[in-house]
Amino acid sequence: MSVRIDRIEMKAGGPLEHALDWSCGDLTLAYGGNETGKSYLVEFLVRCLFRTGARLGSGWTLRDIPAGGSITVSGLEDEPLKMSISKRPKLDERWEDDPRGLPNDLCRLLVVSQGHTRLSTVETPDGIEDDMLRQFFSGEQLIESIRNSRALPKSANSATFESGTISGSGQWSDKGEREKILDAIEQAEELIERFNDQVSHGAIASLTARRDRLTLELQQLQADRQHHANRLEQQLDEHSRQLDALPSISEIETASADLRTLRANRVAIATKQEHQAQLAEQQADLEWATTALGHYDRIVTSRPQTASTPWLAIAAGGVATAALGAGLFSQRLALGLLALVAAALAATHLWNTRNRETPQPDDPVEFERIDAEFQRRFDQPLGDRASLEQQIETLKTLGNTADVLASQLGPELAESRAETDRISRLVSGWGNPDTTEAEWDEQIESVRLQHQQLEKLVQELRSELDRLGVAPNGEADDTADSAESDWDPENYRQVEEQHADAEAELNCETQDQARLLDDARRSASVTNETEWEPLLEALEQDLAELKKNYRTVTARMIAQFAVHQVLDQASQEDATMIQDGLQGAAIGESIRLMCPRYRGLRRTDQGLVVVDADDNEFAVQDLSTGAREQVFLGARLGFARKALDDQTSFLILDDAFQHSDWSRRKLLVDKVVMLVQAGWQVLYFTMDDHIRRLFDTAGKQLADRYISLALPPLDSPDDQ
Repeated sequence: MSVRIDRIEMKAGGPLEHALDWSCGDLTLAYGGNETGKSYLVEFLVRCLFRTGARLGSGWTLRDIPAGGSITVSGLEDEPLKMSISKRPKLDERWEDDPRGLPNDLCRLLVVSQGHTRLSTVETPDGIEDDMLRQFFSGEQLIESIRNSRALPKSANSATFESGTISGSGQWSDKGEREKILDAIEQAEELIERFNDQVSHGAIASLTARRDRLTLELQQLQADRQHHANRLEQQLDEHSRQLDALPSISEIETASADLRTLRANRVAIATKQEHQAQLAEQQADLEWATTALGHYDRIVTSRPQTASTPWLAIAAGGVATAALGAGLFSQRLALGLLALVAAALAATHLWNTRNRETPQPDDPVEFERIDAEFQRRFDQPLGDRASLEQQIETLKTLGNTADVLASQLGPELAESRAETDRISRLVSGWGNPDTTEAEWDEQIESVRLQHQQLEKLVQELRSELDRLGVAPNGEADDTADSAESDWDPENYRQVEEQHADAEAELNCETQDQARLLDDARRSASVTNETEWEPLLEALEQDLAELKKNYRTVTARMIAQFAVHQVLDQASQEDATMIQDGLQGAAIGESIRLMCPRYRGLRRTDQGLVVVDADDNEFAVQDLSTGAREQVFLGARLGFARKALDDQTSFLILDDAFQHSDWSRRKLLVDKVVMLVQAGWQVLYFTMDDHIRRLFDTAGKQLADRYISLALPPLDSPDDQ
């Protein structure tokens, strides 16, 4: 008898503003727009009918449903049964003891939520999880449960068993236990071997003698090191005194810089002296130019000057007076003519006055001699008197400059001589008092080099003294034993290492017997025994017990490895069972029903594929969205048929066709009608007007077996 949903009663809550009381037909269409509670109602159906936990349920993330209500289901018992969110058992719980072995996630077969037609709980390329395939078609789930058992460690599966020896990863608990037992066996055998060997006491005496000999040798070398430190201190003091007697590097650099400055000043003074001498030589040119100017004036003034005639000015004044009289008697024409004549006479007078001819000298020979001398002295023609005056002013300025330079040279020369004396005394005080100025640079460089050498030597002595690692004790050491060859740092290092090694070996050998006794007490089952023989006997008994435990753990590891080998072989057989199940009649017929182009479903290494009539394979993940949804619906129907032993039941589809194109939608709606005619009950929820019209048209074939319902829209603010 098939299970069917007869009635849905749901109180208002969440996005559902009005209570529902729906009777369901063989094909029921529930239409509702956004925010009307369509998906909310689907989740209510899931919570009432199935378990929703993550471990045994659908694994979906569902909202809390505060609204109450119930679903009336027939086919479970003799009478219809009301199911609610809080009421148990759910459908999948009722079918747990079914001999058909129904899957725990039957909800995923019978319900498509929010348009997700895939059967997997997460987004996968194939839309069908491997766990579901194992659950339907093979015993892989049982195999996985055995593999996941705590009694069968997963690490045993990666073990290797060759030539009677088994090994595995470090995470295998039995492997770790066996390694601990093996360590205990090795420790016990080592203790027994040490007991049997009876640690030799002669080694201690030999090591003691060697240690004492090296101690004496090391003491002698330490005395040599002290002597060497005292000798280094004496040399350091001597060289430090020599270094202190020399001027500092800064004093040497200052003297060198002062010498360079002195020489630069000398060059500047010499240049200034040369310039001053050149300017002073032009004093004779100034005296000649002054005399030449007097001759020039005498020659020019000796020529008679032509007097200017004032008659033009007198005539201009008379005409202007006549013009004034004509103006008084209102004679405009006469006024204008007379004014023009007066202006012309005045202009002529002014022109003659300004352009009188410059007097020419009466003695052209003398004038030519002055011009020639001017040309020779100043390398330019004489021109007129103004050019001669300008040259005189220039020569006077140069003469003043020569006087200024002469006044400056006196102090500068004195300062240069004083600086020369000072540097001479300074450099002479650093070495030879008879050092000449030509030897100053050599003397300064010599002192600099001497200072650098002494400073380097002092640093080397201090570094060597630091490396010795011993402070000088201030004792004088003038004996022959203090020769430089007495101290050998490499020999000291070797003897020191040998002495440390001998001391360490002696300590180890001395402590070994005490540790042996303590180790034996800790390892043996008898801990209060102080005699060696009883301890040895107890250790041998413990060793025998450890070897027995080692064999037991090894046998258990081999058994766990063998079980994994058997399970792997069974898994390979189950893969064949999954392939055969996918190609079974129920899956193939359901795929053809929902997508006529394809004839079945196969599992390959690259994932699930569908096959057509010519046995061509097409990867499910590469199909178009609409074709993939048809394949998922066909697979869902086939799995449900197989799970229910080919009995019909209900399907809840929440906008399962919304991603299909319009032509494919009509085909899918027709296939749903065919399912209903084959005995299935379908509840289809949609918000798509096109899908609604398709169902209304196709549902006419079912007459009153088709019911179309609508969720009430949300109340608008205007209605409140």
